[in-house]
Formats: sequence, structure tokens, C-alpha cells
Amino acid sequence: MLRCFASIAIIGFAALLLFLLGTRGPDTNPQQLWVDDDGTIGKSSASCDGPDAAYPNIQAAIDAARDGDEIIVCPGIYAEQITINRNRLSLHSVDRSAVDPSPDTILQPEELVPAGVWILGDGNTFEGFVIEDKTIALPAHDHAHQLILVQGDRNVVRANRLIGRGSTEPPDTGILVHGGDVGNGVAESNRVTENEILNLSGHAIRILSEGFQRAAYWTIVSGNHVHDNPGHGITIDRSPYTQVERNILTRNGLALSFNSDASFPGIGSSFQCNQIAGNRIGARNTAIDDTGMDARFNWWGSAVGPMHDTRNPSGTGDPIGDHIDFEPWLIGTPGPVCPLIQIPIDILPGNVPNRIHPGQRVALPVAILSRPGLRPTVDLDRNRMTFGPTGVEAPVVGCQTTIGDLNGDGIADMVCYFRIERAGFRPEHSEGALRGQTLDGISVEGRDAVQIAP
Repeated sequence: MLRCFASIAIIGFAALLLFLLGTRGPDTNPQQLWVDDDGTIGKSSASCDGPDAAYPNIQAAIDAARDGDEIIVCPGIYAEQITINRNRLSLHSVDRSAVDPSPDTILQPEELVPAGVWILGDGNTFEGFVIEDKTIALPAHDHAHQLILVQGDRNVVRANRLIGRGSTEPPDTGILVHGGDVGNGVAESNRVTENEILNLSGHAIRILSEGFQRAAYWTIVSGNHVHDNPGHGITIDRSPYTQVERNILTRNGLALSFNSDASFPGIGSSFQCNQIAGNRIGARNTAIDDTGMDARFNWWGSAVGPMHDTRNPSGTGDPIGDHIDFEPWLIGTPGPVCPLIQIPIDILPGNVPNRIHPGQRVALPVAILSRPGLRPTVDLDRNRMTFGPTGVEAPVVGCQTTIGDLNGDGIADMVCYFRIERAGFRPEHSEGALRGQTLDGISVEGRDAVQIAP
């Protein structure tokens, strides 16, 4: 009898699923809508020049679109405020980028409250627009502006160029991700990527939560160029699990900002692999619940790290505040793999040149030297190292941690050993590489010159 009931339940669920799928909107055959400020396009050649009718403004096309449609906007100036209340729209300029030399598709909203571009739907992509705040600070505009406001889920804001009003009161914001007004009030899993943002007095990018029904979770902020903003660059304000990575921040009042409180802590959030240089302040943590700001593995404009009055007074990078975890830092701009700590090594320590005989069946010593923010004997996983021409060939045989201070900086160094015959060196190789991990699982790499004996 139980099997019978289970079978009936399974069949019933399958029928319900088929019914729901059958009643979904017509998203399998998306239509393509064109917008041009002169009202005409060339449909047959899919270009912005031609005799065919087009939508003369962006909002009209959005209102006519169905979920899943594509809206292409030709170069020109569009003086309108738009609201994206559809789902899975692809709304973009012709070339999908406003950060390249091609003709621009410019949005100049006449009003920016709640925002010039207000994204209420889910799964939309908005890319390739220049958004300029050209409003004059008359009494009608004596209020804070927001160029883009994201309140739905799984939206992508990409490759736009946002230009604010400069030093204004109240201060303006470039991109705000903040729940409320739609769905469960939580803006989830949105991406803000590859945008250029400048001349904002408030926040260039702000991820904001104010409560369980006005929150933002799991936001990714990556690859943006945030510069010349008199206010804040990128701010995580009480928003859990936000990733801020691979952004470039220069000439801002405050590059990175973090806030958390007990009623809504910003847990699980991090700032990593960013380039932070030439800002008045590099980073600040204003949390009132003792939550630390995870800002490891960033380039602060100096190989000796950011300047902190007590923890790194010799740092010459951007100054930072208290309660910020900034060690280890990158000693150069981020490479293709990040977090990746570049570590100094000395192959055959004490020998010059480093001459390797590939046929020898001996263990080759490689010294791993300390540097600011890295203690080899304490920070590295000595069981997860490899060495060779590319760094992945020969596994580590063992490490010696009692050799003392080889480079004279007062911190103990470490020597690890690798089988030469397993490293795979050939006459054409001129460099040896060591790869490994910290105890926290962060990749490390060191390189040194070698000579290969015939």
C-alpha cells in the first residue's frame, strides 16, 4: 500500500511539474527589439541605419518586451529614466561595452530617484551604456542620486561607464545593490563587473543591507575600474558573502570600506586581488560588532604593503585603518592566478650560478626566504610543494626548518629538497619554479635562474 501511495505521489509531482513547465512564459523563442533615437533601423541587415521602424526610447522597448527578450540600443543620447521590471532581459548597446573607443550609447536621466536605471526583475543583463548625471542642482534635484539600483536577483551589470555630479550634498551613488520593494526583499547573487565609475561623492559601488527584508546576499563585484571619486570607492555595508575581487581603485577618497553590526553582520565577505593605489585612504573598517575586514592578497601600490601606524609603519602603500586583515599582501599587481603569493626562493643557496645536472640522482635544495607578511616555517604547507621548470614536476622530499635566517631580515627561512631526476630539466631551461600552498590553501610561487649542465 505504501508503495502504491509513493507511486501515486511521484506521478502526481511529475504531472504538476509538466503543468508548470507548460504554463511558463514564451521564453524559448525570444524576440529581438531595437531602439534608436531617430526611430529607424535596418532590420534585414541588423544595423542602426535603415528605413525600418524602431523604438525611439528604451523604456518603450522594455514595456513591449517579454521575459527573455533581447533589446539592442543604438548609439545616441537617451534622456530618460528606465525601469527594468521584466526577467531575463538582455538589454545592451550594440557592442555591449561603454569602456572602449567605439561610439557610445548615452543615457542622461532627467531624474535619478530612486535611480536612473532601476532593476526590479531577475536574471537581467544590463551592459554597454554610458550613464551621465547631467542634472543641475536646482531645488528639484537637491537630493541624493543613484545611477543604477539593483533590487532583483541574479542580474548582471557589466561594461558600463558611470559619471556622477562630483562633490555634492547629499552624496550620490553609482551602483547600489540593495533589497526591498520586490520578492522577498533580498537582492541575491547579483554581479557588478567591468564597469568604469568616476566622479561620485558618495559611493561608486555600494552593497547595502538594512534588515532581513532589505538586504543583499552573495554579490560579486569584480573587474571594475573605480577612479577619481571624491567619496568612497567600493563599500560592503552589512551584506553577507560579498566578493570584491580584481578591481582597480585609484584616486578615490576612500578605496575600500566595510561595515557590520550585530543585527546584520557582514559575514563571509572579502576583498581580494584588488589593485589599490593613490587613494587618500586605502581601506577602513567601521564594523561595530568586532567583525574583521578580510582584505588579504591585495596590491596596495607598494611591495612593502599598506601603511598602518602600528602593524606596518614602514609600509609605503595606501594608508589603512584598524581591524583589517591585510597580511599577506601581494608584492605586485595580481597575475592570472589570484590569490597567488609570489615568494622569494634561492635554488642551491650559497651557489652562483645555480648549476643543475639533470642526470644526478640527488636531492636539490631550494631555500624559501621570508618577506613582509610571509613566514615560511609558519605559513607554508611543507607537504604540498613541487619544483621544476614550470613548478609542478617534482614533489617535495622534505623540508628543513632549522637553518636560521638566510636573507638577514630577522625571520627564519626554510630549505626544501626535490629529486633532480624527477624535475625534468632540459638544456633549454633557464629558470626553476617552486609552487605550493599556505596552510590556508592559498597558492604560492617562487622563481630563480638556473644553468643546465650538458
